Amino acid sequence: MNSEEIKNRFSEFVSKYANIRGLAILIGSLALISFLSIAVVKMASNTDYAVLYTHLSPDDAGNILTVLQEEHIPYKVEGNGSIILVPRDKVYDIRLKLAAKGLPSGKIVGFEIFDEPKLGITQFQEHIEYLRALEGELEKTIQQIDAVWSDKVNIALPKESVFVRESEEPKASVILRLWPGKDLTKEQVKAIVFLVSHAVPGLKPQNVTVVDNRGRVLSDMLEDDNATDSNRELAIKRALEKEIERKVESILSKALGSNRVVARATVEIETGKMEKQSEIYDPDMTAVVSERKIQESEKGIQKNSSGVPGSGTNVPPVINNGGNGTLQKVKEKKDVTTNYDVSKTVEKMVAPIFVIKRVSVGVLIDGRYKKVKGKNGKEKEEFIPRTPEELKTYENLVKSVIGYDEKRGDKVTVVSVPFEVPPPEANVVTGEAFPIIPVAIGGGVAFLALAGILLFLLRHKKQKPESIPAVQSAVVKAYGEAVQSAEEKMEKERKEIESFDIKSEPYYIKILEITKEHPELIAELLREWLGEKQNA
Repeated sequence: MNSEEIKNRFSEFVSKYANIRGLAILIGSLALISFLSIAVVKMASNTDYAVLYTHLSPDDAGNILTVLQEEHIPYKVEGNGSIILVPRDKVYDIRLKLAAKGLPSGKIVGFEIFDEPKLGITQFQEHIEYLRALEGELEKTIQQIDAVWSDKVNIALPKESVFVRESEEPKASVILRLWPGKDLTKEQVKAIVFLVSHAVPGLKPQNVTVVDNRGRVLSDMLEDDNATDSNRELAIKRALEKEIERKVESILSKALGSNRVVARATVEIETGKMEKQSEIYDPDMTAVVSERKIQESEKGIQKNSSGVPGSGTNVPPVINNGGNGTLQKVKEKKDVTTNYDVSKTVEKMVAPIFVIKRVSVGVLIDGRYKKVKGKNGKEKEEFIPRTPEELKTYENLVKSVIGYDEKRGDKVTVVSVPFEVPPPEANVVTGEAFPIIPVAIGGGVAFLALAGILLFLLRHKKQKPESIPAVQSAVVKAYGEAVQSAEEKMEKERKEIESFDIKSEPYYIKILEITKEHPELIAELLREWLGEKQNA
């Protein structure tokens, strides 16, 4: 449909309704539509939105928006396209609908790639698909760790060789994208390394490299166990610095938002070894150290001389004054010696120690942004730095987090500077399945156009009927000239206009569509009418 056909159809429409009664009906209908459009806009602005999904990939976000538009569900997009919001009362219903369609998919392919058998596949293609499936399954497993936002696993399996000397070892690399303010512990990094190495045949843990989105080689943490004293001191220093940075960014991001805080710390430490030996005595507890027992005994029998056997008993006894009788002595000796000692405990301990000599922390905080009009009339973001009171509050908060000690010489600096990446709050795009804003604009323009028509008719109601064709001619002429001047701009819109027929559809819907899609034509039409009225 070219511009001439559009002009002819519009001429037929105007000639059909170019009378007082038809225009009155037209004005009333469009006024009602304008009122309803404004009411819908006001109601839509009061809609309570809730988060549907966060941290979406561009592919998943685009597919979800397509479904929302097809279902005529209003939505909002925030966070540079990674966050989608929908009306709060429809969140769970929409999630179920999207889940039925496999959204969000995550774009991670595991062993389900072999669910559908493929004919004519080569051995090389099968090997590549196996690697893809294995990498996908590892990515899904690693994402179960709390601090991991997303990850990517790459496995390099060398070709098998019949010569042992020419054989190469498999290698793997893992890149992690961590949540803002979170970090992996040494145990978690070790778990990732062993998980990948045990999933790939022949892969050794030392051939697995783990890197995060900040460019840090996390797998180097595992080599510190066998490091020298200097390397161990450096590892302790780095661990303290990263822990301080994580704590500062974590607490400030809660108030300022993610990706709007950057903290860097420097820690000076002194390391060494401490040897401790202690002896503990317990007087209440005694123990037998040694015991000695000596026992001696002697025994003897006494014998006396006697007369001739058979002598009478009446012979008086003879007194022996130490004559020929013998005497055996009896002697007994016992000696027991017991040595006791007090209970004693000896402890010896050797432990590495380190002392924090000084802590310095620098914090960059993004400010606020305000939309202002530039010299060319376009809106731009103007940076508004944080006030000194706010910076002082954040500085005191950082001091509390790091255990600030003025005597130790600690230093904390907080500065508000504009970040290169605009904050997510500045990039909010609102989308509705039903074009509410264009309808409201079109309704307003239509209302102004109808007001001009009504004013024109009231001033010329006493004119003869012959004036109506003149108005019709002016309308057709103005519309034709406007179409020709805007033909290039309306190339896409013209395809949509071709799909409707003025004769078969209600007139007020067609007027609304023309007003909504081509407000510049209505403005040109009004200018033409007003110019003709003044000339008359």
